[in-house]
Amino acid sequence: MSDETIEKTFQVPDQARLSVSNIRGSITIQPGDANMIQVTAVKRGSFDSGRYTIEISQDSDESVRVETRSNESMFGFLSHPPKVDYTLQVPQGVQVYASGISSALNVKDLTGEFRLKTVSGEINVADLSGPFKFNVVSGDITGSRMTGTLELEAVSGRVRMMESNFPTADASTVSGDLVLQTSISTGPYHFSSVSGSVRMLVPADTRCNAELNSVSGSIRSSLPATTTRLGHGSKIAQIQGGGAEVRLKSVSGGLSFETEGIPTESVSVMPSVPVQPTPPSPPAPAPEKLSTADILQRIESGEMTVDDAIKYMKD
Repeated sequence: MSDETIEKTFQVPDQARLSVSNIRGSITIQPGDANMIQVTAVKRGSFDSGRYTIEISQDSDESVRVETRSNESMFGFLSHPPKVDYTLQVPQGVQVYASGISSALNVKDLTGEFRLKTVSGEINVADLSGPFKFNVVSGDITGSRMTGTLELEAVSGRVRMMESNFPTADASTVSGDLVLQTSISTGPYHFSSVSGSVRMLVPADTRCNAELNSVSGSIRSSLPATTTRLGHGSKIAQIQGGGAEVRLKSVSGGLSFETEGIPTESVSVMPSVPVQPTPPSPPAPAPEKLSTADILQRIESGEMTVDDAIKYMKD
């Protein structure tokens, strides 16, 4: 069956709101005309309209809603959702809420508020002014020239944000590494991971207080720094005398501050400060074991949300 294209245009107020969700395919959001949202949906190949529908509408509050929806409460094990590619042209200052399952998200050249989440698709962003909130299970997040506060949760995907300016950040990963190229501003910058490391690519005039709580990780810096070991894997480093707070909690991940042209070295450690041992916590009950296929199937059937999937994978 050949591809089918659907096009709709909506008049919207200033600070327009857009909600778009997709099961499989892609979502691309780019600049358009003021007070207008234009939607183009391309159905790829076979599309079972009895099982799936595309809904493009405007709510009573004038927000625009775009969705690939299943008409069934449960999918069969061999269910193969259709592929739909969405292209949306939106005004500056827009509030974007975009989510996908096996769907890539691409957003660029906009100002506004951005909440993007996906299970196995990638997130690609560039030249945006936020704030930002990103959630991903197994896809990578790649960004450049981003400005605004950052909230981020990833499970196994890698995160790389280059040439950006984040005045504050709150990010967590399980096994994926996190790379942020940004000046250190007011902060704080809080990170958590199981095995993923955090690399901060920073200017030569950076000043901050770096705290690492890790079993085997270390703090490394291109810039002059000293560290106090507090015990139980906890270290605090003053980078060039200290400044904004940068903190990583991890099992085996490390924290580094890298400046172009200056070698990175482990930070010298001062004598340990004795601390009282903390009693061990009782073991938590083992969660139900689900494969990636199980998780995708539950999301598609409505038994599990994308946020629930991310929390399950992290736990």
